[in-house]
Amino acid sequence: MARRITMSRGLVASAAPVLLWLLSPVLGAQTLAMPASDPVGIARSGAGVAYGKSLEAAALNPALLPTLEGRFQFFLAAGQELESSQVSLQSSQRTVYSTDRNRFLPAFGLAWKLGKSVGLGLKVDTPFLRHSRLSGDTPVRFLGDELDLKAQRVEVQLGIALRNDFSIGLGAGFAKIDTAAGTTLRGLIPEDPTSGASGTNPSQGLFEKRVIQKGSATAPTFSAGFRWAIGPRWTLAGAYQSTIRGTATQTSGFAADPYRVYANDGFSTPPLGLDAKAGTVLGLSHVLAGTDKIALPARAAIGLRQRVNQVFTWEADIRYTQGTQFEFPSMPSMTTPGGIIRVANPSGPFVNSVGISLMGELKLSKSWLVRGGLSLDQSSRNEEDAEPLLGGQRNSGFSFGFGWLVASGELNFGYQLRQSQDQDPSNLDGVWSSSGYRRTGTTTRVEGMGHIFSIGFKKIF
Repeated sequence: MARRITMSRGLVASAAPVLLWLLSPVLGAQTLAMPASDPVGIARSGAGVAYGKSLEAAALNPALLPTLEGRFQFFLAAGQELESSQVSLQSSQRTVYSTDRNRFLPAFGLAWKLGKSVGLGLKVDTPFLRHSRLSGDTPVRFLGDELDLKAQRVEVQLGIALRNDFSIGLGAGFAKIDTAAGTTLRGLIPEDPTSGASGTNPSQGLFEKRVIQKGSATAPTFSAGFRWAIGPRWTLAGAYQSTIRGTATQTSGFAADPYRVYANDGFSTPPLGLDAKAGTVLGLSHVLAGTDKIALPARAAIGLRQRVNQVFTWEADIRYTQGTQFEFPSMPSMTTPGGIIRVANPSGPFVNSVGISLMGELKLSKSWLVRGGLSLDQSSRNEEDAEPLLGGQRNSGFSFGFGWLVASGELNFGYQLRQSQDQDPSNLDGVWSSSGYRRTGTTTRVEGMGHIFSIGFKKIF
């Protein structure tokens, strides 16, 4: 038995560096998924499915619950998530930055050991988060200019140790999903604004108006995991988080932003008196909500942890995200006397992707330890489908943090910088005249970055 464990440990140790080396050329996507919501998980860049004796890691893998110390423990954390995207138009060399950048990031976890082999847990986290608002003077606004997605999850967990070296875990709960979206639309202003434009009722110009919608849904979630202690210093584990699928009934309407009026070419000064006719057209129009289905993708991860000595531990996690499951409500549209006006170019699809997280934890003294991590993710969309709202570019994350044993507990801090790869699609820049919307084919650079930080306190009884 000892020989088998030694052989298994050697095989895993030899295969891990090779696997990481093979993945490195293709990695390196601003994902919708968060690496973690708590300071420890953030400092580890999302790695931890095999990190036993860690309540924060048990939030990723319920099979770790039987490994926790003490009879009862909990943590409470709060932080901030910040993200920004920018669009640079090659035609004008002008850069437009997104707004609506900040979100509050709470997290909570607790565990109760019922015995040496059974542990119960509860976690509250934010597995998916994305938000952005573009200014009203960029051509990208016709493809969608606002998006907000937030999923907050609550799960009850159970972990059972079948043997001293092997345990399994399950979790079940629900997630509340909040969505919001907006886009800018243009419509014709005919000579008689009470009816549609035609040969006998020609267009005299264009109006431009923002439309918005929002909705919410509650969906069931579940998770599962395993942990195998290969030897005294090596652990192999895996975890799965289910798809979050629901129906977010949308309510829609006109945004508070004032409408604009243009000549038929889409950019010149309109004829005098056209404002009043534009108001008439809008008074006879109303907003139609988009679709209401939403699905956030399932994620699976496998991790390898080595406790090198009493001072240093490292772990590598490889995760798979089923991006083809992702579904978001379509943008709102507008019905006018002349017909329905829809968003010019719906978003392209997401694809399945692979990512990796590496972390190290160093114990400096009895009271202090430091953490660091790195994450890399493949693109979750094709390059030509990249856009500033939903993103999808390749992404890298760099993190650090610390733990301080104080007040009979542990105070933790974690920070991560996320940087997206620049993309240069040619289908974002466009013009909208009386003949409709058309792409110019001009290259547009899309960039994105973000920050996450959190502070929390953990107590073991």
